[in-house]
Amino acid sequence: MQLGIDKETLTQELRRLGIVRGMDVLVHSSLSSIGWVEGGADTVIDALLSAVSPAGTILMPALNGSPQDSPQVPPRMDVRSTPCPRWIGIIPEAFRRRPGVKRSLHPTHSVTALGARADFYTQGHERCTTPCGEGSPYVKLMDSGGYILLLGCNQQSNTSLHALEELAGVPYHLQDEWTDGVVVDAEGSEIVVRNRLHLWRWERDFTKVDEPLRQAGAMHEEMVGNAYCRLIDAGAMRRVLLPILQQEPLWLLSDRAREQFLRSLQG
Repeated sequence: MQLGIDKETLTQELRRLGIVRGMDVLVHSSLSSIGWVEGGADTVIDALLSAVSPAGTILMPALNGSPQDSPQVPPRMDVRSTPCPRWIGIIPEAFRRRPGVKRSLHPTHSVTALGARADFYTQGHERCTTPCGEGSPYVKLMDSGGYILLLGCNQQSNTSLHALEELAGVPYHLQDEWTDGVVVDAEGSEIVVRNRLHLWRWERDFTKVDEPLRQAGAMHEEMVGNAYCRLIDAGAMRRVLLPILQQEPLWLLSDRAREQFLRSLQG
């Protein structure tokens, strides 16, 4: 009988990838890509927490936005009960349910966190004017020497690239009108979060960021179990990619979407 991957093995392989004690890591994940893990999602979470130690912080996306989000259909999120969607994987929902995990107050792009700096990353998201921009957990990670782990998934899952789109002010990314979303906090109070939300329209090709990140030494790649993984220095990612976006605002669009967007400008 073949044994699954255990916590100790996962921890060792995460450290070989480059995760060290005290590190703050935003994790995007695919459990199935790792192989058979003894204990499933909870074992992966245990290994991540072990790898960064109590001095570090693990963050995960808890996204619940949808293409329908708009001033006419404002999003609503309850930090006590709104689940993570299945499309971001099984691990984030298991993480959300852990005792002590904090969740940022945002109606579409909240982040969960556990560890030494969980409060720092999750506080204040409700005061941001865009989902992933200045003051959000995604930009805080870039400012604070944090890392992004793509555990068995590719750059298409890297939500922090939306943060760069917002920092660069690309013309296709945000809705023109403001939306008053609602977040219910841990005490049951309703908070109105006024944002320019994402416009779910234009197809991205985020995979193109791999090569410039490799060339800059901003990303380390290694296997964890059967999963091909990328560990990205979030601040270095901003230094490498933001100037490209500022020079070429449509760079992250797929070729087809770029053509469609340019045609839309012509009427």
